[in-house]
Amino acid sequence: MQINHIEIDNSLIDNAIRLSGLSDRKKLIEKALLFFTQQHTKAQQNSLQKIINDFYELPVSKLETIATKSVYQDKTLSLEDMEYAIEYEAGLQQ
Repeated sequence: MQINHIEIDNSLIDNAIRLSGLSDRKKLIEKALLFFTQQHTKAQQNSLQKIINDFYELPVSKLETIATKSVYQDKTLSLEDMEYAIEYEAGLQQ
C-alpha cells in the first residue's frame, strides 16, 4: 500500500463523510474510487452490449440467409482464392 498526500477541500470531504455515513476520510476515498471503477466497468460493458445488439439487428442480406449453404463449404481454398472470393462477394453486395 502506498501513502498519498493530496489537497482536497475539507468542506467537500466533511460533507461527503456526513452523507455517506462513513467514519473517516480513508474509507470515503476508497469507497469513492471503488464506485468510480464499478461505474466505468459497467459503462464499458453496456457499450459492448450495445455493439452486440446492434450487430444482431442488422438486416438480413437479400442475396443469402444464414441457412444458405456456402458454395465454399468443404473446399480448401488458398489465400489467393480466399482474397478473390472476398472481393467477389463484396462486389455482389454493392
